[in-house]
Amino acid sequence: MALASPLKLLYISAVQSRCGDGVLSLQSRINVGVLSRDFEISLAVVGPVTAEGLHRLRVDLGPLRVTGGFEASSADTDCEKGLRRLMKERFGTTKLCARLQTTIQRNVEAFDAVVIDGLLSWPYRPIGTDVPIAFIPYGQGVMDDEDNTTGIGSDSREPYLVDVCREVEMVFIRPSLAARLSERGVSMRQLQYSFSHPTGAKPTLAEVDFNRTEPRIGFYGYLGDAGNVASVNWFLKEIWPVAQRIIPGVEFHIVGSAPSREFIEHISAMSRVFLHWSTDDHHLLDQRCRVVVEPLLFEDHVDAKLVNAMARGVPTVTTRHAMRRSHFRMRSGVVVADSREEMVVAINRMMSDSVFWKQSAREGMAAAREQLPRFELAHCMRRELNRYHRHSLSV
Repeated sequence: MALASPLKLLYISAVQSRCGDGVLSLQSRINVGVLSRDFEISLAVVGPVTAEGLHRLRVDLGPLRVTGGFEASSADTDCEKGLRRLMKERFGTTKLCARLQTTIQRNVEAFDAVVIDGLLSWPYRPIGTDVPIAFIPYGQGVMDDEDNTTGIGSDSREPYLVDVCREVEMVFIRPSLAARLSERGVSMRQLQYSFSHPTGAKPTLAEVDFNRTEPRIGFYGYLGDAGNVASVNWFLKEIWPVAQRIIPGVEFHIVGSAPSREFIEHISAMSRVFLHWSTDDHHLLDQRCRVVVEPLLFEDHVDAKLVNAMARGVPTVTTRHAMRRSHFRMRSGVVVADSREEMVVAINRMMSDSVFWKQSAREGMAAAREQLPRFELAHCMRRELNRYHRHSLSV
């Protein structure tokens, strides 16, 4: 039986100037990464962005298409009055890009859903379509700082925001802020999705004791993904032979599902390398792994993979390449190796230095706890968009 084609999602997000080379905010990057598990994503970027910035989004997040960065034209018009001050502050202009608007409008019927991320993206919504629109009133344009949780009521754009929320099918925001929007007149029909709680999407959260671990290295990932397998093979070729020589009794445990026959045969021929077929990352803890490796040389969605790794309470070693592709907020919770040699040194130190191990584990857990609410919002959106689509087909 042929597999069903993935749902097609248009994600419209605005440039977040404070993020430097990252282009989009951390929440937006997480949303795209999580949604891509179920959807074929096309990304439309609002605001000033270079060709290099668009290329980085393709490399880091792996959407099917990325569009944006169009030159100004005589067809550009002023944005609505309620957004002029915000647009001027963020982009230095109140003009909307007519070319981006036209591109979105022409192609919207090819999608199963549209996500509008932030008020600055709202003017680029498609008009006159039956494609459902979800809105995220978080980050750009709702609060000056996406980490500011003082509430919607402090924002001078609140009346405009309320009007926007009334026009869409779905609103996704933290439950506490959704309650405030409800008090201000936004219907529960739109807000119900914000009160949905994540299910099994969270990574394993654990407090691990160094003394209960063994000299074992762990890797977790879906082994049907070519990027994941390529990173594992790189580790087996470049790092594992050296680690075996210098770390007494070391083992490498790979946890994942859907491995190919070729990969299984490759692992079976190797000494002290073990393959565990599972979709449950808790197997890394069951195997008492002392270190987790995330080379992230070929995968998409680096931020999501790093947070999941840090959340397990086991120190994570990654590559400088992964750090160049991740959001800067991820860097506090992982040990970064600049070379093959440094990766072996870092892993070896984790195996014997309990003080360094505990510090790394503690910092990783702290970073993960900070980021996990963002992932919960993204997983809620992923699940509810799927549910909304299934419901629309049944009526």
